[in-house]
Amino acid sequence: MAHIGNMSKTPSLFSAICIGVGSIVGSGWLFASYYAAKNVGPASIISWVIGAAIALLLALLLAEIATMYQETGLFSRLLSITHNKDYGFIIAISNWFAMVAIIPSEAVATIEYLGNAYVPIKDVMFDQAGSLTIVGLAAVWVTITIYGFLNYWGIQLLAKANNFITTIKLVVPTATGFIFMFAAFHPENFTAYKNTFVPYGVGNVFTAIVSCGIFYAFYGFSLITVFAKEIKNPQRNLPLALMGSVAACLVIYLILQVSFLGAMDPTTIATQGWHTLDFKSPLANVAALLGINWLVILLYADAALSPSGCGSIYLGSGARMLQGMAEDKQMPGIFAKMNREFMISRTSLIFTLAICYGISIFFDSWQKIMVVVTVFQLISCVAVPIAFDKLRKEKPNESRTFKLPMGRTGSIVAYMVVSYLLTQCGLTPLLLSLGIHVLFMVIYCATAYKMNPTKTLKSILSSWSMFAYMMVMSAFGYLQDIGKLNTPVGLSAFFIVSTFIYIFLVEQKEYK
Repeated sequence: MAHIGNMSKTPSLFSAICIGVGSIVGSGWLFASYYAAKNVGPASIISWVIGAAIALLLALLLAEIATMYQETGLFSRLLSITHNKDYGFIIAISNWFAMVAIIPSEAVATIEYLGNAYVPIKDVMFDQAGSLTIVGLAAVWVTITIYGFLNYWGIQLLAKANNFITTIKLVVPTATGFIFMFAAFHPENFTAYKNTFVPYGVGNVFTAIVSCGIFYAFYGFSLITVFAKEIKNPQRNLPLALMGSVAACLVIYLILQVSFLGAMDPTTIATQGWHTLDFKSPLANVAALLGINWLVILLYADAALSPSGCGSIYLGSGARMLQGMAEDKQMPGIFAKMNREFMISRTSLIFTLAICYGISIFFDSWQKIMVVVTVFQLISCVAVPIAFDKLRKEKPNESRTFKLPMGRTGSIVAYMVVSYLLTQCGLTPLLLSLGIHVLFMVIYCATAYKMNPTKTLKSILSSWSMFAYMMVMSAFGYLQDIGKLNTPVGLSAFFIVSTFIYIFLVEQKEYK
């Protein structure tokens, strides 16, 4: 996802689409096509289409809200606007942690790609299982630290260079896909393994949306709504910009996915299967196999450039969001002390860096961190249908510059799909997210209410349904892990329980 620079003029439809495309396309393209092919084979194409449809539905729901409320950081403040600030804080934490966790994922992406470029370096950076060694982890930490220095001393230079970085991120993946198709394309690959397009079952098509980085790749659609009231003719252009940007990105990702699938050796796929693929720097490895050495160099260069730009921007954004929460007395005041020269809280920046270092210790690959990021992204997305439904019920006649047809039906569909995707993450990431939310809720109560028993109790009562939701999703995540969720009984239980939780989420009361 790209940084959005200052826009002094009213964005046109084309400008709004460019904002969306630049925000959606991130470093996920370096790995997502490979992991999707490895886990679901040709059916990964369906996973991309479903992922795009989910992103589009959420974006359109958010668009209606955005034309009603012109708020800074609307996406993270939805439930504060529609319900209460205690409830909204949970979503703010989801947004903040998802943003922070992206930083080490970008650093690990760079090290994974570049560390596998040269065998002697590979042997030092990674163990036999492919996990980072102490040296590899140190390289990740150095990369994250560079993000910190760039942010602290060079953010203006970085912002100026970001338009160039964004252009590279769009041109390189699209060109890579077409080059693969021209160099080697085997249409028989799409049914070569087990003579079917869906060799690993329909269930894995949905699992891949989470586990292979597809939702991660599309996340970023919300940034268009930042300009909801500035866009020319928002009734027409806002939904067109959302649909256009998601569709454009879907085309880019499908070109990459189809070309990757078609470039594989047909005999190997037919006899051994997609799950036996073993690439460490996927696209660069394929380019090397095809003998396109100049493309190999370009892909390795982009693996350093694109993630670094994204990681640096998110480090600054995460530190500033933490600083903002401290200024709103949601976090300790020490994080609000701003360095006047560089206009950022040094304490917030250091604390954010520390969290990034910690995440990279416990999750030592891009895919592992990506799943954690996706959990927090999905939890933050749950707020969209909840807020939408609440506004449709309580303010049905309030003027809306853009109104989504069959919006309430769309909101419950979006909620169910996002909740199901959450279960696909499995128990461990879901429990981790629950623990982190509980920890920061304690910090919030200590900061905002000084742990006053009465006020703390009212705060918990004003937000309890979201914690109940996360516990329920964790239980279903466990059923997914043991293979019991996608049974008639498991799915029936999921839809029934999730429906009841949805009612509680929408009707969450505030206890003053």
